Amino acid sequence: MDAAILRLLFAILALLLSLPDAIPTVPSPSVPAESSEWQTYEATAYTARCRGCIGITADGTDVRKTHTDADGRRIVATDPDVIPLGTALEIRLADGSVIEAIAADKGGRIRGKRIDVLHRTYAGAVEFGRQNVEVRIITKNEEETIYERKIPRG
Repeated sequence: MDAAILRLLFAILALLLSLPDAIPTVPSPSVPAESSEWQTYEATAYTARCRGCIGITADGTDVRKTHTDADGRRIVATDPDVIPLGTALEIRLADGSVIEAIAADKGGRIRGKRIDVLHRTYAGAVEFGRQNVEVRIITKNEEETIYERKIPRG
């Protein structure tokens, strides 16, 4: 590689390193630490073997053979700025049934008041589809997780 190209590459690298750490975002609506108030969310469904999925949730749970945590709560993906990982929830589905859930995952398109409910099978996910649900926070995780920790540049 000639010197001019190397200088250009180094200049680009220096420029990239000088950019801010995070892209500014619009603040998401937040929920209180504990709430008995039901809030409307949009719910979709996913499986452990969806496109882009590896079968391990953001909190490290292996979901390739299950759709619940060790306590039997349904695993859901949330926007961690709205519902942090580790938060216990109740979800009232469109048919009126209520499931206990845990925010154990996050998804690239899960933003704001939207959740993604993990299903064991593709057929179950398709049957669930997209629906408006009511979500109630049981216990909100206030602890910082490794996924939410901001690591300063040095």
